[in-house]
Amino acid sequence: MGLGVSAIKCCPCVGYSDIWSLMYRISMQKAEDGSSIERLMAEAFGPKRHTRSVWKLRPGSAVDALCIVARDGNDIVGSLRFWEVRLGNQKILLLGPLAVLPSLRGKGCGKALVEDGLRRASGGPWPLVLVSGEADYYPKFGFVPACRYNLEWPGFIESERLQFFELCPGALANLPSGPLVVAPVRN
Repeated sequence: MGLGVSAIKCCPCVGYSDIWSLMYRISMQKAEDGSSIERLMAEAFGPKRHTRSVWKLRPGSAVDALCIVARDGNDIVGSLRFWEVRLGNQKILLLGPLAVLPSLRGKGCGKALVEDGLRRASGGPWPLVLVSGEADYYPKFGFVPACRYNLEWPGFIESERLQFFELCPGALANLPSGPLVVAPVRN
């Protein structure tokens, strides 16, 4: 596999039987992938996805070097993007949206995208990743609840959905006491 591409094996059964195994390829998102990703997002999140408060943090472009997709042949079956946001006076990353075809949920594709995305993000200038996501999904990657950091979010959100991942060890311990405003970075 070439630079920027990794193979993952997603398997829907506990025994990882070769009969049920599917091969996906993770690669950088390309400009021509935009319409396929929008269709995937609509299928994964529905037509009202842009009304969620997290979208207030995404007014500009995502971080190109961290926009990845999972492909099954030529078809995009998963997508992950990261956005720069401000946390107080520093720039951090906002993970998401993570989208996987509904028929492939629970089969390892989303997990592989998150792991690959965090690996890529670890080489950048950001100390932290913040996610607005399922409270029981992200801890397996090392995310911790953000509720104790007194975040000011741009709209309604269930506090248990906000979680942090340290790209730089000790970054959470070095945060100033809150409240910490989470705000968009305008491109």
